[in-house]
Parts: sequence; structure tokens; C-alpha cells
Amino acid sequence: MNLAGYVKCLQQHALNKRISDEEFLNAVLKPYIVAGEIDNKKNEELHFDKSRTSLILNRHEDVPRALRKALNAIKIYPWTEDNFTEFINDYMAPKEIPMVVNEITEMIEADNVIIDKEFLIGKNSIPNVFLADTLIECIKLKNDGFDPEGEILRNGSYCVKVVYNDILQYAFRKRSKMKNIVVIPVDTEFHTHVTRKYEKKELNEVSATSIHGQFLTRWEKSGENVNLLPSRIAKSIKATADFDGKYPLGTIATIENDSTIFYLMAISDFDENNNAHSSKEDIIHCVDELSIFYDKYGDGYDLYIPLMGTGKSRAAVSLQESYDILVDCYKKNKARIQGNIYIVIKKDFEKHVTTEEGGN
Repeated sequence: MNLAGYVKCLQQHALNKRISDEEFLNAVLKPYIVAGEIDNKKNEELHFDKSRTSLILNRHEDVPRALRKALNAIKIYPWTEDNFTEFINDYMAPKEIPMVVNEITEMIEADNVIIDKEFLIGKNSIPNVFLADTLIECIKLKNDGFDPEGEILRNGSYCVKVVYNDILQYAFRKRSKMKNIVVIPVDTEFHTHVTRKYEKKELNEVSATSIHGQFLTRWEKSGENVNLLPSRIAKSIKATADFDGKYPLGTIATIENDSTIFYLMAISDFDENNNAHSSKEDIIHCVDELSIFYDKYGDGYDLYIPLMGTGKSRAAVSLQESYDILVDCYKKNKARIQGNIYIVIKKDFEKHVTTEEGGN
């Protein structure tokens, strides 16, 4: 939970969908600023200009000290709550208030930092009180994207970090204002059929146990039409296939659902027996292409990358080598770290990978 995410969630349901970020951020904060009698150096009511607004909403800057100092002001809670009624009436779409409350509630439930979140959620039957108190909670919390735990590399406000989880845990979430980008390693033909054990096929296509296969299975179970995937993939690809329908290694197709942008990245080639093949050099090339693509099109969204080349692609790359390839790429190209990048290692593999910076 952070101030940027909170404001963006509210803005999605604003009465005026074309309202500027600057006007909306100041409108959200005004109930609190008035309650805390927060002024700037000229003794004028505190106002955030376009530049400061951008820094805060993109999480390049933490909550200003002036806001946190007001946390100790007498009656900061009841006065902010009273003032928030006016904000809701002036800026929020009345029919969408229940949606706002539900989405903010989900954000609180998913947060592990808020100490007494059940108490806070218990106020969600009274929108002005709930939203005002959540705003105050966000002002208490860290807003910028810096978190040293697990950090490997840094470029200004953004960093490369290691997390231990299943890559698909960062996808297929409940609808969220802030989307993630999740990398799914696939083959150069972007197959979309998962071969099941009961099927009598001469040639297998996508293994159900691969990340590719798990993605396709979850995609279908989430209610998406898997039959439409081939056309969606083809429309999103910025490269040209050869006569066999294969795209160059490193080609990326972008597919979205409500919460996630998927980067389907070709890292292996199927042979005549439909066995995937790749090499360490291919993986290095693909990771480099990924870093270039994300730098150009990532828009600052969090990027989650699994270890690649260690399984069905037959690249004969160890877990440690796969990790080092990713770290090496960003060590050599720090300028491409234009968002927080997470290298995702399955918890079962934690003991097999040394993550103290890594690389060569």
C-alpha cells in the first residue's frame, strides 16, 4: 500500500475522467492538508506542481515531511474525515464509490505492512471515514519504490531484486490498478495448445509442466478464450515470421488481462519431433532483447522474470547460470533498469542459487 497506488485507484473512478494528475492529487490531499493546516514556505496552502506530482505518483519520491509532521496534529482524523465528504461529492462518481471501497479494501488486505488493517477495513461501511483514514495510513507508509531487501542493482529510483515465489503468483490476480509485467518463456512458433497425457498425438506441443503450459492452463481457467490467443499474439508481435511460421529468438508478444501484461518471449525452437531446443548463447541473446524491449515499452511497470533455459527449452543452463545471465545483462546495461525488476526464483530452488549480486 502506498500513496501513489491509493490516488491512482481513486482517480480511476473520478467523476471527471479527464482530470489532470496534478489537480486530482491536490484534491485528494486537500482534506488532510486543511485539517493539518499544512502550509508551504510562503505560508500558502501546500500545493504540488506537475513535476512533484509526477515524482510522487511514479513512486520516485517519498511522502513529503510536511505531510508526515501533520500526523500529530490534534483531531487530524475527524477533521480529515469531515473534509473528505466534500472531496467525494466534488470529485468522485457516486455510482462507483462501492467499487472504490472494495478495491481499496483489497489493497489493504494484500498489504503486509499495515499493522491494524482489520480495524481499518472495519470502517469501510462509511466511505468518507474509510477513505480518509486510508489516506492517513498511506501518508504514514513509504511511497517511493526503494526497498533494500533483496536488492541486486540500482539505477536511480529503480532496482533489480530477487524474490522467491512461483512466477504465476504475480499474474492472474484480482483486478488491480497497478499492472505487473510477467515474462513467460515460449517457443518461436508461440504454440497455444497444451498436450495432455490422455491425448494421442504423434507430436507434443506445449508441456503442461512448463511455465508456458502453466500459463496457458491458467489463462483458460481464468475465463479467457485460449482459441483467440494465436490472433492476439500475431497482432502484438513486431517481427516477421519465416516460411515455417517461426519468429526469431528473443521475439516478444504482449498479451494482457485485467491485472497483468504478459511478455511471451521466444527462447527455444521446436525441431521436427517437436522437441524444444536452445543454448546458453540463445538465452543470453533473449535476455538482452528483453531488457531492450522493457526499456522501450515497459512504462515503469514492475517486471517479473523467471529463471530461463533451465527446463523444457533444453538450453542446458543451470539455475545459477540462468540467474547470472540476468544479472550480467543489467550490470552491463543499468540504463535499461527503467522500473523495478524482479528475478523470480522458485522457493524449491533457493538453495541452488547464490544471489549475492551474482553475475561475472
